[in-house]
Amino acid sequence: MSFMSWLPSAFKDLLKHVPTIIFEVVSWNALMKDAALLSKRLLTREGADNARQDITPHLPLAVSFVDFAPTLPATPESRQMLGEKILAVYFKQLTRPGPMFLDLRLSGFGIANNQVVWNPNSLWGEFSPGFVEGLGDLYAGFYGQDNTRFERGLEKSGLIQAEWPLEDRQRMATLFRAHFGQALDAPMKFRLATFQQSFQAVFTFLLEKKVHLTTDFLLLGVMLVTLYLSLEELDGEYPVAAIYKAQAS
Repeated sequence: MSFMSWLPSAFKDLLKHVPTIIFEVVSWNALMKDAALLSKRLLTREGADNARQDITPHLPLAVSFVDFAPTLPATPESRQMLGEKILAVYFKQLTRPGPMFLDLRLSGFGIANNQVVWNPNSLWGEFSPGFVEGLGDLYAGFYGQDNTRFERGLEKSGLIQAEWPLEDRQRMATLFRAHFGQALDAPMKFRLATFQQSFQAVFTFLLEKKVHLTTDFLLLGVMLVTLYLSLEELDGEYPVAAIYKAQAS
């Protein structure tokens, strides 16, 4: 990734966890443009205050923005609560249009007055409208066990092409279900290496099929990587399906 040489170190530190194959599938010109925009926001805080205002009404219950450095909890119970709320933040941002903060690492989160507080850095982005719809169908279809809606989400988000034969469509559906892990059936532990392997498998197949994706996947990749980094460090087990359904309702 030679283009990373000119990025600010804080952004490079995030991208080093994103499987590099994504940079082979996303349009190069669009990738350069969006990477420059995200870097500028991270360095200058451009638009971050407006993003906070937009996101505030949509935060999960018992989560609020703060302007101080939060303190991480020490007890197992409070760490479990923090992990569940970070996962809830991810789902809330993922399934609605508008700005979202991409960096979900633990450095921005803590506990104050028995609530989760969040002081995100200024790395924010916004999915394209069609991609938001696709992700909505993708997640709702998976957690609602609605295969038709799940595959419609894959197609809307660009992971399946309309002209593909049934065999290829089923292959991608299988690969992306594996990306969700055991989230439907049991509490789930989050391990970054497992995420990277499933992400690699999905994008390897797309590369073989010569599919070009939008830079929405750069934003999604950063948010997923930072989610996994946080939840792996907290080392809890999370009822992912229940948390998703509570935020989507």
